[in-house]
Amino acid sequence: MNFKNTLLLTVLLFGQATFNQLKAQNSNDHVPGELIVQLTKGTDINDFLLSFDANYELKSSSLLSEPLCIWLLHFNENKIQENEILRVVNAHIKTKAVQFNHYVLPRVLEPNDYYYLNGSQWDMNNTGQNGGVADADIDAPEAWELCTGGITTAGDTVVVAVIDGGFDFSHPDLNFWVNYGEIPNNNIDDDGNGYIDDVKGWNASNGTGTIPVDQHGTHVSGTVAAKGNNGIGVAGINWNAKVMGIKGSSGVESIVVEAYSYVFKQRQLYNQTNGAQGAFVVATNSSFGVDYGQPANYPIWCAMYDSLGAVGILSAGATANANYNIDVTSDIPTGCPSNHLLSVTNSTRNDVKYSNAGYGATTIDLAAPGTLIFSTMQNEAYGNLTGTSMATPHVAGAVGLMISAACPHLLEDYKNYPDSIALLFKQFMLDQVDVIPSMQGQSVTGGRLNLFKALEAINNYCIITSNTKNEIANNLFSDFELQPNPAQEYLQLFYKMPQPDNLQINILDLSGRLVKNSVRSNFSAGYHAHIVDLQGLQAGLYFIQLQAGNTKSLVRKFIKE
Repeated sequence: MNFKNTLLLTVLLFGQATFNQLKAQNSNDHVPGELIVQLTKGTDINDFLLSFDANYELKSSSLLSEPLCIWLLHFNENKIQENEILRVVNAHIKTKAVQFNHYVLPRVLEPNDYYYLNGSQWDMNNTGQNGGVADADIDAPEAWELCTGGITTAGDTVVVAVIDGGFDFSHPDLNFWVNYGEIPNNNIDDDGNGYIDDVKGWNASNGTGTIPVDQHGTHVSGTVAAKGNNGIGVAGINWNAKVMGIKGSSGVESIVVEAYSYVFKQRQLYNQTNGAQGAFVVATNSSFGVDYGQPANYPIWCAMYDSLGAVGILSAGATANANYNIDVTSDIPTGCPSNHLLSVTNSTRNDVKYSNAGYGATTIDLAAPGTLIFSTMQNEAYGNLTGTSMATPHVAGAVGLMISAACPHLLEDYKNYPDSIALLFKQFMLDQVDVIPSMQGQSVTGGRLNLFKALEAINNYCIITSNTKNEIANNLFSDFELQPNPAQEYLQLFYKMPQPDNLQINILDLSGRLVKNSVRSNFSAGYHAHIVDLQGLQAGLYFIQLQAGNTKSLVRKFIKE
């Protein structure tokens, strides 16, 4: 795994630190016999070491930073107590700072679920077990350090709708959505949502709330939201989110449309009643389809994804379990043109596309682990299944976790503008995949889902945009406008300088990295116009950040087509 465990060296400036302060460090938290020392600029390391008692056996181990003159030193811990050597080195006139070489732990959250700990869930954490390639996974432990899912910052219960053949609702390791507004088995539509006795979801095959048990749907549900860190079974992508179980993956197309309609109605009600009714469904999972299906022949099915997107729902669809180019042959649903559909193919523990999985440079968005995926099975069991059906719930589950991780102002925007902000979450995911050589030319992104990077992008976005409203309220660049948006080769800015100053215009990507900037000197206060050249930037979402003197004010985001 990429554990982000590079040592971030924080120099501790001891200055007038007392011996007691130096002594207060835990002897179990650092490497025995090692010090990190920063010397004054120009100090010769050999002269420095010769100034100490030879019995200390103080030696240089490596130069950690040449410009900052930081060294790793080794001493004989059997001949001098570590706190004494720390005091002695700190007292040297050439020492700017000194500290022990502390251990650094990976910043990951490892659940205690049995099959996760024994390495069965390579898709979440691939250490190279069973012949796999280390890190050919979705970086789930790193993502869980940021968020484990279930509840938004506003208290909404996150729901992912799984449309499948049925579910084991009694499985102890699964979280299922329950419609508490409905009284079971009384043949009355108690909550007035148009569905009778839909306590646990809906059976679109027979128009009832009675849903059968099915292995496939149970397995998919475990990947989306098996209970994490509960000491048994497996860990799903979301530890606390709810799965809305809907039977609708078999039969004829009309059943599929009715199943999607049930999801649409529940989220529509939630939006209209501010959460008093319905469910906060943020994603659907469809691990089924029609091989070689032509979108022109399925206009209503394909249009359902746009309708779902209009209320804020992204849909994940599994592509064909066959090695052919969907761009050429097409497929339902992954050939549907909706922007709110995420089309998914199957990757293996070796980070290659599974041999019997569809591909397409313009129709398939990304890959996700789908080969020998260990998850929940019916009758409270667990086991492996393979297919694009197993890849897709990783993506649907990721949408749920991303929205759980959204900061308050991003979540507010999502509720106010569900259609467009849902697409922003999609872009977070697609922009932050792990690009892998085997997927080049076989999908839009050429990569495999990385859950951690997607959450990290959300976090960076939230940081970058956190002060926008306050800055506008304080009249910093308050008259700033840009056009056109979306833009192609050029973006024209109109703005008012708050005071005479130098001006820097920064373009940042979703991760907050500076990708382009320009500086204009000696600007007068007042209104100005400026054209920004966007040539060379890849298509995607970016931020414009203006800096006048020491004031940074991010005031707009734009799309590069």
